[in-house]
Amino acid sequence: MDISQISYNTENAEKIVNEFYTTSQVTNEFKPQLDQWLKSAQNSSEAWSFGWDLIDMKKSANCQFYGASCIYNKVSKHFSDVPTDQYDTLKNKLLEKLLLYATSLLDNKNQQIRFIQRKLNSTLAKLALYLIQDQWQNCIQDIIATIPNCINEPDKHEDQRNQLILIVIDLLTLLPEEYSSLSNLNKLKRTQINSQLKKNFHTIKEYLLNLFNSFNTLPTNILLSTSSLYFNMIENSIKCLTSWIEFGIQMDQIQQFIDYMFVYIYNDSLFDQSAECLTSLFSSEDNLKYTNSIFKYMPKILELQNLLTKYIEEKDNDGCVVLTKLVLAFGENQLSVIFDGFLSGNDQVKQILLQFMNLIMNLTSMPGNFPVDEESSDLTFVFWYSLQDTLLGIDQVSNDLQTIFRPFFMNLLEIFIIKLQLANNYDDWTDEEKERLRCYRIDIGDTMVYMISLIGEIMLEFLMKRLVSCIENDSDNWRIQEALIYMLQSVVSELNESCSPDFSYSNDVYLVNFVDLLPKIKYTNKHILSTTLLAVGSLGSWLERNPSVLPNAISLCLLGLKTEAVTQSASFALKDIINDCDLSSFADQIISTCQEALKAGFVAQNYENRLMSIIGMCLSDLLIVEYQKSINWLQNLVEPYIIKLSELAQLKQTDKNTQSLTCHILNLLSQLMSSLIQRQQNHNSTDIMTANDSTASSANTSFQLGIGHGAMVNSSNDERAIVNSLLIKLIPIYKQIITRNLSTDLIIIDKLFESISVTLSSNIASNNPQPENEITEAILNELIQMFYILNENSWRKYAYEVCRQILIIWWKNDKYKNNLESLFLFSYQNAMKLMTRDMNWFHDHTDVVEQYCTCLAKLLKSKYYDLFEKLNEESLVYLLKFAQLGLQLPEQYTLRAVATFIVSFFL
Repeated sequence: MDISQISYNTENAEKIVNEFYTTSQVTNEFKPQLDQWLKSAQNSSEAWSFGWDLIDMKKSANCQFYGASCIYNKVSKHFSDVPTDQYDTLKNKLLEKLLLYATSLLDNKNQQIRFIQRKLNSTLAKLALYLIQDQWQNCIQDIIATIPNCINEPDKHEDQRNQLILIVIDLLTLLPEEYSSLSNLNKLKRTQINSQLKKNFHTIKEYLLNLFNSFNTLPTNILLSTSSLYFNMIENSIKCLTSWIEFGIQMDQIQQFIDYMFVYIYNDSLFDQSAECLTSLFSSEDNLKYTNSIFKYMPKILELQNLLTKYIEEKDNDGCVVLTKLVLAFGENQLSVIFDGFLSGNDQVKQILLQFMNLIMNLTSMPGNFPVDEESSDLTFVFWYSLQDTLLGIDQVSNDLQTIFRPFFMNLLEIFIIKLQLANNYDDWTDEEKERLRCYRIDIGDTMVYMISLIGEIMLEFLMKRLVSCIENDSDNWRIQEALIYMLQSVVSELNESCSPDFSYSNDVYLVNFVDLLPKIKYTNKHILSTTLLAVGSLGSWLERNPSVLPNAISLCLLGLKTEAVTQSASFALKDIINDCDLSSFADQIISTCQEALKAGFVAQNYENRLMSIIGMCLSDLLIVEYQKSINWLQNLVEPYIIKLSELAQLKQTDKNTQSLTCHILNLLSQLMSSLIQRQQNHNSTDIMTANDSTASSANTSFQLGIGHGAMVNSSNDERAIVNSLLIKLIPIYKQIITRNLSTDLIIIDKLFESISVTLSSNIASNNPQPENEITEAILNELIQMFYILNENSWRKYAYEVCRQILIIWWKNDKYKNNLESLFLFSYQNAMKLMTRDMNWFHDHTDVVEQYCTCLAKLLKSKYYDLFEKLNEESLVYLLKFAQLGLQLPEQYTLRAVATFIVSFFL
């Protein structure tokens, strides 16, 4: 049966609601259809009728709630359906149902009844908003006056009345909350309603104030018993006040309530609500207009230190978080008031402000380790960001303020030294706790970066003196040393990246002293070694300008590479340094240590790739000064991988381990070859030419890696020639791998072409034409032959990319055009085969469509128009039909690639 065809009426709605909520998803395959029917029914015109019918206490609670939701939905989204003369009828009907459920709550503690009543409250609040401008201008007064007096049973007078008062409070709370969802009204109408609500707030203010005053006359045991209605009335009144504050009611209109909040905040059961109310109040930027009030309440904020101490002693992290948010809301939004107070010349005001700043300091220095012992100190970092930004943004008397606040920032450094220290049991923490601490330390580093403009070199001097003192007097305390080094790294990394004017590299004695300290630090723990490596890596460009201290930095990196636990950090640091510095004088040590780390087998595969990249750059540097040594290293490094790859290629059966190892070796070799070529681009061409000449004449050596071609490379520093020699040896193995895996393992074939693509992209980036020699010609022929081995299923993303790269590199050479033309046409034929299958098959190969169109677009943008002239008219039409089909695919990136090709084709 088609459920969507079931008519919308009370009987069907009741039946479907009950079935929906009493039948599990597993046993009812129609449940999604039931859900869709209920959603559609809710928006139907019939919902005005069956919605009311379902709000009947004789029906199931689920039916009643669905009925209330239907009426809420109709009032919210379809109020225009209601004729003007029916407004009063709708209002009275809502009030009738609402009061019925309100009074039933005294005898029925079912929580579902409360949910239904709340939904009816929301509906009445929404209706009041629609009518407040014209038809029901006194809605707030009517709600306050009418609802509490609807009492029929004298013996339940007090409880009933209190229950109705709770309804009134809830309705008053919902008015501003429902206003935020009036998206179906135009801006003018929303503005008018907003104005009308604020105009009527004085009525709500008087009502709430009378309630708060009346609470004071009740015995404490009755008032603050969480099971009493009076307690619920206080709690909900505070929530109501918070709702109106967030709506935009300003401090001058609610000052009478603030003292109550500072009283209730000391009650454990009302703490959260009172603190949230005060936090919302003090978060408003409009408070800057009420300077006197801010100073008036600052002593009450300072008194919260006692409450904070209590929560710290009780290890109540939630309470500490709530208090921290309150204090910060007060401070962050009143910074200009605080500044004015410090400059006022009033000693009493200045003393209060000093106490407030110390309170913020206490919040930042919360005892214990984040996030295991405490979870609130990180919230204070925003305050320090804002303070620094505001200080630097003031044009006048800025120097005076900076002088006043500089000691606070220096004190903050002391706090950070403590908060950054790793816990004694850090290694036993969960991964989630370690990740949160990592982010926390980054936030501290960011906070210190903000402080650079205020205490730049003073900060470096302070940190260096503390580190020296710690190493000399407390050398075994690695935790403090590690924290200090982390802080140094955070500052230096920013200065190094931004070349900040706040620090002069002509006076970089602190960094020289730091690097000189490296051999004196006891690396008895993996954490201090890892952090020190991180710091050294951030000095890359500075080390380039200060090569005299490079030996210490390199020695530390090599120590890290030999230490299994920090190989990752060491590889990062060394890569950062080598990106900026010429390390040819250290190449032997670096290559040897990297090779040992690779052989040891404790380095993760992704970090092995980085090590191979480092080796490639070192070899490139070494080629300039010691060509033959570099060649010897290269042969020694690659030969084992080539042998292993050849063995893997000859295996008749493969498994996941074989696949993984094959892909990994392909990655390593492509990293080595690409880094060799990319490094060449950073060298000065004149220096390279000179080095080539002198080395070639003195060495007269050769690098022979050809297989079956007897290929030789004369002594030269042309990294591309060396890479080509490697390729000519690897391609026959590549062909074996393709043949073996053609029908069984396309993942390896993809990785193989990706590896070739990485190498060829470096050739393209060098912007120099390929040298014409037998190796170059052999490489091209071998690469082209690889494509003819492929079947139509194995022409995938990187195969098309390698095809494009070959055309880019060699097409301009007339000698190779016939072979390249055949390759281009062959790639076209394989792509067009996609259209010979059904459309579902075409949809399943969007990656191929995307890559082929990307390659064609790049060829057109590079002005290789003569390639496309090789296609006859029929082929071009077929190509455009292929693109037309591509435009029907849903993937965004595929559509972009196809569209780019079409635009490039017709321009």
